[in-house]
Amino acid sequence: MAHHSARLDHLEAEERYKTFREIAFETTMEEFNGIQVSGVSFMDALTADKWKDQISASQRTARSAWSWAREYPMYQNRPKRFEVTVKRSGILCGICLGQLSKHGTRVRMNLVESTPVKPNPLGIRALPVIAFAAAAYGKIVGADEVWLIDPYANLEDYYQSSGFGPREVYHGKRIGQRKII
Repeated sequence: MAHHSARLDHLEAEERYKTFREIAFETTMEEFNGIQVSGVSFMDALTADKWKDQISASQRTARSAWSWAREYPMYQNRPKRFEVTVKRSGILCGICLGQLSKHGTRVRMNLVESTPVKPNPLGIRALPVIAFAAAAYGKIVGADEVWLIDPYANLEDYYQSSGFGPREVYHGKRIGQRKII
């Protein structure tokens, strides 16, 4: 009986936090006109992984070290996850997988990447949209900080221009950049 109860609790939490994410997506789309914001599908993960194969002089060359398709199922088992894709005209422009901290006071953006295509189909950079969605989600669930975990050191100034503070130690273990919400 305990196993059934735990599974039911998990399903209820999944539905509750899915609703919170959907409200954050709607709020973000109201703020950024013409952009589609939603959760991450396995197809989105596969599309983001294909960015590694795109090479041309007009594209960003630095790519993520992880496989989105490999990370995707691990995050799907976390009801309190933060996940978002940013699209314009159906084209994936940005993606993020993260989660709430243990006590729910921080939204962690663990994996973040934007399309290497330049000019970006969004017409703006993806990080401000993703960070806005993370902050909206955070406000709904009662968090007071958004953290960008393991940020690229050479993009610290860019992250700061998007509202994040300087690099600092997160939870005694990792490097992050914090945004107060």
